[in-house]
Amino acid sequence: MAEAAADLAHLGFELLDGLEPGTAPGPRLLVALRDEPTLEHFDPEEATFWEVHAGRGRLATLNRKTVLPHEQPFSWGRIQVADRIPVTNQFLTFGGALVADAANDHEAFAAFVSPAPIVRWAGHSQGVDPLVDEIGAFFARLMVPIDFQPEAETRIAQADPDTLYAVFLHDAANRFRPGGRLRDEYPDVAAGLTHEARSLHRDKPAAWQAGADLLASLQLGS
Repeated sequence: MAEAAADLAHLGFELLDGLEPGTAPGPRLLVALRDEPTLEHFDPEEATFWEVHAGRGRLATLNRKTVLPHEQPFSWGRIQVADRIPVTNQFLTFGGALVADAANDHEAFAAFVSPAPIVRWAGHSQGVDPLVDEIGAFFARLMVPIDFQPEAETRIAQADPDTLYAVFLHDAANRFRPGGRLRDEYPDVAAGLTHEARSLHRDKPAAWQAGADLLASLQLGS
């Protein structure tokens, strides 16, 4: 928590290395929870995120009432950081680990850490990141097999963040195939996706293959 305390001395949250998967310590969203607002940047009241329970996703909350120290996995989907006004900042993630602890009697810090990207989606105090539209569309597409295939939600929930990121990149490669309309209309997006796919395939071949197998089982189509 020392990094979080230093980086959030005058901030309510900060996303670090969000588009740098495979680095150490990796993409991480830092959040401060304070008894009194600083009125300097953004003063989070709570963070909501998804967790897995009995093979299914459910919404979870971190706030000043959470018993600390606290550690748990978090699942793919949206992380939302809400102020007391209330306004929000939202992020998309492929899952990871949440660690939170108190710095003193009046403030606590949390870190959502993932080996896969964490991207800015929307919000009061931030812009958006490259690929966020594609990641958001992919998460929406995942709801089709979850709604119609038995055990699909469990298979997705059991996938680690690198594997789920590989599913996204395999699916994106199908949609942005050479000669296709999307590749011609959005060449920068296609180039970014190709770069990420090559990096994951090179650095984490087991996750790359597991992602291909999971995508085939989900039958998302093209």
